[in-house]
Amino acid sequence: MRPKTIILSLLILALMPAAAAASARQVALFQDDPLLVHQGATIRAQTLDELQALGVDAIKVQLNWSSVAPTGRRKPAGFDGSDPAAYPGFAPFDGFVADAQAQGFRVMIALSPPVPGWATARKGDREGEDRPSAKEFARFVEAAGRRYPTVDLWTLWNEPNHPGYLYPQATSRRVLYSPRLYRGLMRATTAGLRRSGHSGDRVLFGELLPIGKSKVFRKNTVKPVLWLRELFCLDSRWRPYRGRTARGHGCTGYRKLTGFNGFAYHPYTRAQGPRAVEPSRDDATIRSIGRITRALDIARRKRRIGGPRMSVWNTEFDFQSNPPDRFGARLARIPGFMGESEWMAYRNPRVASHSQYTLLDAPLGPGGDTSTWQGGLRFASGNVKKGVYAAYRLPLFVRLLGPNAVEVWGAARPGGTGAIVQVQERRGRSPYRSLGGPITVKSAQGYFKARFRLMRASRRDFRFTSGEHTSWAVKAANR
Repeated sequence: MRPKTIILSLLILALMPAAAAASARQVALFQDDPLLVHQGATIRAQTLDELQALGVDAIKVQLNWSSVAPTGRRKPAGFDGSDPAAYPGFAPFDGFVADAQAQGFRVMIALSPPVPGWATARKGDREGEDRPSAKEFARFVEAAGRRYPTVDLWTLWNEPNHPGYLYPQATSRRVLYSPRLYRGLMRATTAGLRRSGHSGDRVLFGELLPIGKSKVFRKNTVKPVLWLRELFCLDSRWRPYRGRTARGHGCTGYRKLTGFNGFAYHPYTRAQGPRAVEPSRDDATIRSIGRITRALDIARRKRRIGGPRMSVWNTEFDFQSNPPDRFGARLARIPGFMGESEWMAYRNPRVASHSQYTLLDAPLGPGGDTSTWQGGLRFASGNVKKGVYAAYRLPLFVRLLGPNAVEVWGAARPGGTGAIVQVQERRGRSPYRSLGGPITVKSAQGYFKARFRLMRASRRDFRFTSGEHTSWAVKAANR
């Protein structure tokens, strides 16, 4: 036995039920379009089985308008954009929706750019982002709704505060422009879904990047809180634009936005992890989602948007890893970042989902170019990223409550309600020991929380087991 002075003094073992100030039911959302849509039925089936084993609840897919629509500079003669049969590219998405729903996953469809060249202000626009036609978009949304009558979760666009997805971001006079374009797309979305029989569905808007440039230019990303103020035609003091200013910002006769019941967000952090401070208060990573909910609440109070107080859905999130991306987070630190990030989301009762994008890294570009995405649970080779895969399946965060006490938070994601977890600890290289008895999980999403008192808590490693799986080990953090 260890010397008496370092024997565990177990004073408290409390499985803490989901508190009112926590989001214990947040949905585990996943996205990997290449594997699930574009590489055939066999790869899709294997991927769905793996996601089911990981405890995923819902899967997001980007239904890119230009990928399903006819191509060309001009709209085809006689083309009816509201008719799903008029779109030649729906078939791969048909297979995904059918297979995912058959396996019990909820499907989220993101109605996304690029835009067909015939539906942009600059005809033949190859990038597909220049001033898309809201009228044509409404027809596309209607066609998608008619094609997928069993889907009840929709979200609008992809990163509209980025010039690569909606252009221009500002006028030549540096007045924000993309938010007014997006208002038109919002109204088109609700109209198209209503006409296709989806008026009672969950419909999200936003899909914003978390950090923008400090200056407003046509080709600069825009800070998300600033972008939201402009979307709702509110000035820097959250007052509605009036008179000449309203005309200059395209806000004359502003009508309340309705038909949406959630906000989609991409709360990525810098490579330094979830504690890294954002450049300004108009930026908001996962540590500062409260800035987003505050903006939404103000807009609602000022009658700029209708409906109940909105939840925030994390619809895209991960950590790009080094290796292979030399600009990404160090691989060894990512498991800890993942657990702490999900814990941050859990603590916010307004957060409705936590997302992982993707399962598999994209292959590097020519010459080792890392501009492709490197945030998967597996490398492009298929090999599991050490610690990262385990940290998704069984996320863990431990915080110090004092020198001799900790709170252990985690999720038995594949198990859910009724799963049995066992928290363990060790000091140095000694064997792991059970910390208290087994805990029966009461949350459908597998979340649990327990407090323990033990000597020199900061010097110990913690992990937990659930079934045949063991979490990645972490140290307690000061929070």
